[in-house]
Amino acid sequence: MRNIDISFATEQEKIDFINKCELEFEERLCRVSAKVLASEAESLLLSGPTCAGKTTTANKIIHDLEAVGRRVTVISLDNFFKSRTEQRSVIGNDDLDYDSVNALDLDMLTECVEGARQGRRIKMPVYDFITQSTSHFEELEIAENGVIIFEGIQAVYPEITRLFKERNYVGVFINVDDDIMINGVFFSRDDIRLSRRLVRDYKFRGADAEFTLFLWDKVRKNEDTSIYPNKNAICKIQLNSFMDYELFLLRGYIIDILNEVDENSKYYSKAKELKEKFLKLDTISYDYVPKKSLYTEFLGKK
Repeated sequence: MRNIDISFATEQEKIDFINKCELEFEERLCRVSAKVLASEAESLLLSGPTCAGKTTTANKIIHDLEAVGRRVTVISLDNFFKSRTEQRSVIGNDDLDYDSVNALDLDMLTECVEGARQGRRIKMPVYDFITQSTSHFEELEIAENGVIIFEGIQAVYPEITRLFKERNYVGVFINVDDDIMINGVFFSRDDIRLSRRLVRDYKFRGADAEFTLFLWDKVRKNEDTSIYPNKNAICKIQLNSFMDYELFLLRGYIIDILNEVDENSKYYSKAKELKEKFLKLDTISYDYVPKKSLYTEFLGKK
């Protein structure tokens, strides 16, 4: 567990603290990117549990690969989700599990991976999280000697990694690695990712706190059974995505989101527990956060 004790006498002190945290994280990202470059891999499997910061990490790696002349294609595994209706037809209304491998259209993914291996144009689905279905398809042309990044929590699932057994690939794993005691308030690493997800899903995926909390137990179960047991074998490069200022930042959003959970809900106690933790923290404004921060992934572009 890491301890963070800090107070802010002025708004400028908050800005200085953010910049310090962002610089530290940028240095971590640079080390990861340098290892990817040194691997000379043709495919990158980028994984991590929900709301770990995979998209930000992918963007940094893309920038650095392109800077040395490599062409990069990103394939998000989230786009291979089956529609919610199709999932229900298989597993029933009461047991939706979006993080299970069964939520993916593996036949379509296999076709895309094979197409990429052969260097031909591939038809990519684009998933809409609001309608919870594929909205359309886009064609991708894979550059000769380019790098393909397969990004998603499922990138370490055995059903996915077997598709790459004949390819030169490198694995990168992103996570929040530490429990945090911040100004005397304890947040587990799972609390931190849950808080990120509550805000992200509310803002971008049409999900209220009740629905996100409903999914959370399934999410965690899947992480323990399908993600963490495989990460060390697949991902030789790993990154801690936590930044020391982020809980102060999330405070400005999450309390209102958690307030919507009805006191008669089975998730009210968890919502109340989390809300009481955040109420003990100061607030940092998103206005102070750099435009290219990790937090654009959870709060939107500035």
